[in-house]
Amino acid sequence: MPEKISYYAMLLGDRTRENPSGLARRRLFDGGGVRDEALGRDFTWVHNPGLAGWERGDLTTIYVEVSADEAERIIERFRAKWGAEG
Repeated sequence: MPEKISYYAMLLGDRTRENPSGLARRRLFDGGGVRDEALGRDFTWVHNPGLAGWERGDLTTIYVEVSADEAERIIERFRAKWGAEG
């Protein structure tokens, strides 16, 4: 089990925290393990190295930390948006 989970709104182009292009999370495990993931359109979390790249200076996508509650609201907006698309 992860010791701590942090969530990040992914901002690409002119996207905002209220209208992000994606959602990422970082899972920190007991013993020092780290796993960065992004939410897919099938609502599963998949490995994604973007957050680590951003920390190293790749500024293509900006990552803004959000609370777990805000992450849940983002997921619900994606559910409404992506459900309407398909």
